[in-house]
Amino acid sequence: MQMQSGLHGKLEELGLDEILQIVGVSRRTGILTLKSRGREAVLQFRDGLLVRVTSTGFQQSLGELLIRNGAATPEMVQQALAIQQQEQFRERIGTILHQRFNVDLQVIEQTVREQISNVLMTLFAWTEGSFDCAPLEVETVDAAYLDPVQLMLELGDASPDQLVAEGVKLQQALGADEGYDQVEEIVELAPLTPSKQTTLPPLVIVDDDSSMLEAVVDAFGQWFDVSSFTRGEEALVRIDALFRSGGNPVVLVDLIMPKMDGSGVLGGLELIQLLHRNFNGLRIFAISDFHHADAVQELSGLGYPCMNKPRRGDTKGDQFGLFVQNLKAALHLSH
Repeated sequence: MQMQSGLHGKLEELGLDEILQIVGVSRRTGILTLKSRGREAVLQFRDGLLVRVTSTGFQQSLGELLIRNGAATPEMVQQALAIQQQEQFRERIGTILHQRFNVDLQVIEQTVREQISNVLMTLFAWTEGSFDCAPLEVETVDAAYLDPVQLMLELGDASPDQLVAEGVKLQQALGADEGYDQVEEIVELAPLTPSKQTTLPPLVIVDDDSSMLEAVVDAFGQWFDVSSFTRGEEALVRIDALFRSGGNPVVLVDLIMPKMDGSGVLGGLELIQLLHRNFNGLRIFAISDFHHADAVQELSGLGYPCMNKPRRGDTKGDQFGLFVQNLKAALHLSH
């Protein structure tokens, strides 16, 4: 997965459920484009909230839903569409139906949310292809939105293959993707890896120095169930999953690393700020081989310490040994 001006990658490497959590928790505003087997879907987010979804594989219009729900008549929708076209699409269909045909605004907003949810659920069946999230300004559809983090909470502990199965069921029920080989979609799923049974508390370490990650895993594996990541967005998914399952991980974050959009060098500070806003009670430690006074002051204001670590790649000498001892002391571990 690449991290440059936005979030890019392959759906085989990062599933839609994980992408939604990243976008939601990091409160991104922009356009997420999914491409799979000649189909394309566009998801628009504002401050991490999903406000609009379109898919070439499943085109469900707001007018159709309003008619089916009894909130509007076919004649109303046809007239509203004609007005929208005459006025060169200056207003959305929901706005026209509310202002000129007195369709209840709350009903329209609820129906938009239903439309977003229906299209979104079919996208869980897209298990191969590419995704690209670009930062752009987007408009909300009235006050309608879907919170992707809340959606994942409601889905609970659904596994990736269960999400795919639900997406395929919805496609079949609503007539989406006619002629698409849905059985093949499920067959291609990789087998689930059994979860590791452990009574050790979780430790999540985020550092773009892979040798440091490996060394910390070796040094603390007897005390913790260690998860290590070189990218902040992947760590977010893991921390969110641990938090939702009742876990309260210790988090160790390298201060000097790229941000999630690939820019700057204070990606660790960005991640800690996100964790501070969204997860109460986490024990967070910043580590750095370079003293950045402003960042350290910011961390201090949030209540998190910053510890010195060895230079990149130096995991064999005395400096690393001192770093491990200091971290053990901070975590109240026996030597």
